[in-house]
Amino acid sequence: MENTKKRICVGKISSSHGVRGLVKIIPFCEDTSLLNGVLYTDKTGNETLDITLKNSMGKSILAQIDGVTTPEQAKLLKHSLYISRETLPEIKSSDEFYIEDLANLDVQNPKGDKIGTVITVQNYGAGDLLEIKPKSGTSFFVPFQDEYVRDINLDEKYVTVENAERFIIE
Repeated sequence: MENTKKRICVGKISSSHGVRGLVKIIPFCEDTSLLNGVLYTDKTGNETLDITLKNSMGKSILAQIDGVTTPEQAKLLKHSLYISRETLPEIKSSDEFYIEDLANLDVQNPKGDKIGTVITVQNYGAGDLLEIKPKSGTSFFVPFQDEYVRDINLDEKYVTVENAERFIIE
């Protein structure tokens, strides 16, 4: 695999499973076929793992890693799994996007006043949160729900957020 500028995290090896060196992978993507094949183990390095998906196990997927045959070897693998951004399918709908594409977009209120910039999208288990760095002060989170995130315009590079002031920590 070639070294690329931008990689997307599509999953994480969470634990070993069984006596044959299998691992459990938590997918971060809807299309779990993206986890099958050769994946990078970090955002910038060249280390890869060749993964063969086996079957679903609730929220995880059971997988075989090429060259890993024992539980002891599998326990050492706690990597996040990345693919090159270019390998993701092109989005054809104007109301769909990759979360990664939201980073660095301007955040504005419904009047068009700039509030800050999107840092990233986080999910701590209760749903997606838009992390925003305001013009000054500490970053804050806004629930990534229609009630608050009104418009995402990738062409003009902005996100419109309603009632952001409710979430600013002072």
